[in-house]
Amino acid sequence: MKFKDLSQNSKASLAFTGMMIFVLLILKPAPSFDDLTELSGKLEWFESIGKHRDTLRFKLKEHKEKFVYHSVAGSIGSVTDALNKENATLKIAFDPNDSDSAIWEFEDFHPVYQVISDNHLIKSYRSTVSKYKSNSELGIWLLIGGLLASCLFIVMDWSIAKDAN
Repeated sequence: MKFKDLSQNSKASLAFTGMMIFVLLILKPAPSFDDLTELSGKLEWFESIGKHRDTLRFKLKEHKEKFVYHSVAGSIGSVTDALNKENATLKIAFDPNDSDSAIWEFEDFHPVYQVISDNHLIKSYRSTVSKYKSNSELGIWLLIGGLLASCLFIVMDWSIAKDAN
């Protein structure tokens, strides 16, 4: 059986499987805590972005870097409250070697892995990394589902072609 003989379902599931392989290959694991940089300061500004306003971008007055806290890490409400707290001293752990910004933006936003406000832990590194790992594991399950669907559709195509001859 040639590729052109496959049904649209087979081709779509193969394309999905290929896409998931690509995504899993380019995903990089979260950095170790030792590779993170910690900074403290007062909030200069912050904004909620994204379709559901659940990605937080902010800047500390004392530092030039800008930061992003992704929704996948969870606890968006708690982190937002910490950022909104008047005159709070924030201490964050971020990856200085990673920049997260859209291709059309000319600013670097460094992902944040831990947030402490006035010496109260708001979001821990361990919890954040756990959420990222869980998200990556979902990709593996989607890849397995895509592979199974591809196999099923190809077997169905082969069976139909065999019966037609």
